[in-house]
Amino acid sequence: MIPTPKDAAKVLVGGPVNVQKNALNVASLVAQAGLAFHRGNHKRAFLLLGAASVAPRHPALSWLFQGALAADDVRKKLF
Repeated sequence: MIPTPKDAAKVLVGGPVNVQKNALNVASLVAQAGLAFHRGNHKRAFLLLGAASVAPRHPALSWLFQGALAADDVRKKLF
């Protein structure tokens, strides 16, 4: 029988890791905001903090917002 990733997680961690996607998304948004603030992009930092504050109640909206910012970054790099 071939082991699954869930089996590997049980071996490494002692059980399946129960990380909530929403909490991880909020942490990611706050980290990105801190990095943007450190780099001097205050407007983007406050936008990301606003998205982090909305994320617990409306996770889909925060994912959409984060995707829009990523698409904007790609657009700036390509054009």
